[in-house]
Amino acid sequence: MPMEKSNQSTRYDRHKLIDWFSQEDIENSHIAVVGTGAVGNEVLKNLALLGVGKIDIFDFDNIEIHNLTRTVLFTESDIGRSKVDAAKEKIKLINPNIDVNAFAGDAWELIGFDQLKSYNSVICCADNFEIRIQLNKLCYISKIDLVNLAIDSKFVSIETFP
Repeated sequence: MPMEKSNQSTRYDRHKLIDWFSQEDIENSHIAVVGTGAVGNEVLKNLALLGVGKIDIFDFDNIEIHNLTRTVLFTESDIGRSKVDAAKEKIKLINPNIDVNAFAGDAWELIGFDQLKSYNSVICCADNFEIRIQLNKLCYISKIDLVNLAIDSKFVSIETFP
């Protein structure tokens, strides 16, 4: 059950103490997250805690048991489920005030230019190099900010475009 607006304001009281931070801008943001693995789980959890107003999640994969060692949003009861459906459910538990949409499938096929232009930012957490390049091209053409996050056994990479 979503909280009433009067209760919601107290949720973010600490954020409001930061003079340069606009909770209103966060609540009015529409963010796309591509990839719900280890990095995507952390990004989604943090966006939910921050109170981002609308999140669209893209991933083609289902949850496997080996995902459980690297993800905070998935449990054993989620094994076999779509990653985006399980992530959406958990985000709504963290913060019921967020509008979350789950898109199961290849982001390259699912995200069109009109939809892309509705985002304030796209956060790529996919472990597939090709989708990173494709999203970079789409965001560049659409003039949408892209945050590209990657992790492998030795390195972490965070890039922002433009």
